[in-house]
Order: sequence, then structure tokens, then C-alpha cells
Amino acid sequence: MDAQTNSDAAANPELAGEHEVRREPYATEPTAAAGQTGAGVAAGARAADGARAAGGARAAGGARPDFVLGGTLTVRRLGFGTGGLVGPGYWGPRHADPARSLALLRRAVDRGVTLIDTADNYGPDVAEELVARALHPYPAGVVIATKGGVVRTGPDVWHVAGRPEHLRAMCDASLRRLRTDTIDLYQLHRLDPDVPMAEQLGTLVELQQAGKIRHIGLDSIDAAELARARELAPIASVQNRYNVLDRASEDVLELCERTGTAFLPWFPLGHGTLTGAPGTRTATPSPTPPPAADALTTIAAAHGATTGQIALAWLLHRSPALLPTPGTGSPDHLDENLAADRIALTEAELGLLDALGTPVG
Repeated sequence: MDAQTNSDAAANPELAGEHEVRREPYATEPTAAAGQTGAGVAAGARAADGARAAGGARAAGGARPDFVLGGTLTVRRLGFGTGGLVGPGYWGPRHADPARSLALLRRAVDRGVTLIDTADNYGPDVAEELVARALHPYPAGVVIATKGGVVRTGPDVWHVAGRPEHLRAMCDASLRRLRTDTIDLYQLHRLDPDVPMAEQLGTLVELQQAGKIRHIGLDSIDAAELARARELAPIASVQNRYNVLDRASEDVLELCERTGTAFLPWFPLGHGTLTGAPGTRTATPSPTPPPAADALTTIAAAHGATTGQIALAWLLHRSPALLPTPGTGSPDHLDENLAADRIALTEAELGLLDALGTPVG
């Protein structure tokens, strides 16, 4: 979910503090967007085919095994995030001509992407509508993940909204926008501190039992919260910040590995710093520390790759539970990102990269 160049970073909301939620009082009902309900993708066409999920030793190179999400949906581990298709502050469309975004989504699927990561508040509504316009009826094997539980009322202004009635309304609106009867993966974008976790997850379980959600995920949680959540609901995924320099969620990743839970790292390219092109916001992210920059540059040169590709390749090597979904608005950068899963890092290179990050927290 990162941009690749300065111009990309300036316009790419995947880098623009997507997860820096302003906890302001939420007093309005979520708006249901227009959309036509249609048939969802048959789960049988995407059933697990023997590909392994989490666990086991990491490979130093070669073909990356797929991941079986929730035990039923087999996905390529390198996916595509749609935050780059909306404007700065996650407000409005990124491109004046929607055909550019539609072509990019179709290109991603044509290039083998099977996991599309979106959210109802990207735009708001814009990203989900683009996904449906570009890909519906969804090809067999394509898994759509979206998020609810946060309402946006302006650029970079978020409101956490985890009350049961809000979550039900958000899920129904996403179903309409995505033109499907069942959402493959519905992730709670934030736990609402003012609503008991049991009520929030209980609502998602009810939606799952009603056939509106296939699998449940959580965004931005710690290991203790994940352990508790697993007692309340079947959790198929976690979406936390994690990259080669930022290991604050290492304990969450370890729990995901032990339980076969997918871990979708946001800011996989370190808010653009790992590409050599930091994003532009009111607070510009710090540049990559010199030792890390030197290591990434040296390894990238050895593979004829970019530093961003090495950062993504490291994630794919680091753990079979990691499913990065970098986003961009550029076809060239999409191709660059997807090529990262062909990079076979050596054990020496992995050791050097492993040493760059220090767990925090």
C-alpha cells in the first residue's frame, strides 16, 4: 500500500496516513451508497487446492507458495491495495478519468493478482465502486477484501464507528457497491474503544452466519487483542503496519504463523521511504536510515532490482503468513511491485535485511 515516486506519493493515499485515525465523535449514520447487488463469486471455484497457508521454514528463493485464506480461499501472496486509486486524504478519485483506475485493476488481475484489498471509506465509496466496475462479474479465483468500522467525513478525517447498527449498515452498503452477495474477507478497520469487542465481533459473526461475509479480519490490533478476538470469532486475517524496518507487530506475526492467520502488512514500503521516494504530507516521513539505505541499495543492485522490490521480496521471504498488498496508481509501478515475488534473496542477504529492523513495543 505504498507509492513508488514522489509524484505517486503526493497523490497516493495508501501512503497518506491511512491508519492515522482521528478519533472524533461520530454522530451521523453511515450513508448507503448506490450499487446493484449481483451474484458473488462461487466459493467452490476458489476452494483450497493443497497450497499451504502459514507455518514452516521460509524459502530463500524460488516460487512462493500461495496462502489459503481462512482455510478455503487460495490467493497469491502478493496482492493489490486500492487506496492508490483515490485522492489525497482518501477523498475523491485519484484520476479524473476513471478508465485509468479501471484499467489498472484489470491489469493487476491479468498479471496474476488474486487478492484485492479495499475499504468502504476509500473515497469514500470510490474504491469499492471502481473494483466492481472493473472486475464484476469477478473471475474465478479473485478474492475481494474490504473493510468497515470507520467513517470518513473529509480528507484525512476519520471516525471510528463500531456500534452493531453501524457495522451492519456498512456491510450492506459494501455488498451493494461491490455487487456481490457475499464479501470474501470483511475486516474491522478499527476496534471501537467505546463498544465491547464481543459486540463488534458478534455482529460480524452474525453477518457471517447470514452469508454476507465469508471470512472475518481485524486491522491494527496487538497480540493480546488478537488472542482475545480468536475466542470470540473465527479470525482469518490481521492487517497491521509491518515492513523491513518496522517490526512493532512481530509478536502479532508470530501468533498469525502459529494459527494459520493471514497477515496483510500495511505500509509494506515504509510510507515510501523504502523506495527512495518518501511520501509528502504535512509531516514528511523520516528518510531511510543510512545503514538500511546502503543495505537495500547494495542488494537491489545485485539483483538488478529497485529497493522497493527488495523490501517486498523480504516480506515474502520473512514469513509465509505475510500477504503484502502494495498499491499504486501507475501501471509501471504495478508491474514493478508484482515482479518482486520473482526475486530470490540469498541467506546472507536475508540475514542482512533481518538485522535492520528492531521490534518495538
